[in-house]
Amino acid sequence: METKSEVKSQDEVTAPAGLGLQISGSVGLDQDGVIRAMVKGDIRSTSKLVIAQESVVSGLVQAKDIRLEGRVEGGIEGAGKVWLTRGSILRTRCVAKELRIEPGATFAGELKVGE
Repeated sequence: METKSEVKSQDEVTAPAGLGLQISGSVGLDQDGVIRAMVKGDIRSTSKLVIAQESVVSGLVQAKDIRLEGRVEGGIEGAGKVWLTRGSILRTRCVAKELRIEPGATFAGELKVGE
């Protein structure tokens, strides 16, 4: 089992360990990225971010654009677009400039859309 406190590149996040990867601590990305892991901590990105199917984040996710395919328990803050796909689960809150929720997505919490 691998633990990382900070990830700086997409290659490290999408390592072959895939969904077996567990991260305890904050994750920071300075480029587009895909998270395929169990994360106990916050995730911050300056670009686009995908939380892949079967991934679970127990913390706040902040990025420019966010596509949620997995589960987030601490909320999402998107400076641009947030997309909750079918089967995704979001708890606590969602802040976004634009929001798309597909049928079959689950959201429970506070919502703020727009400027």
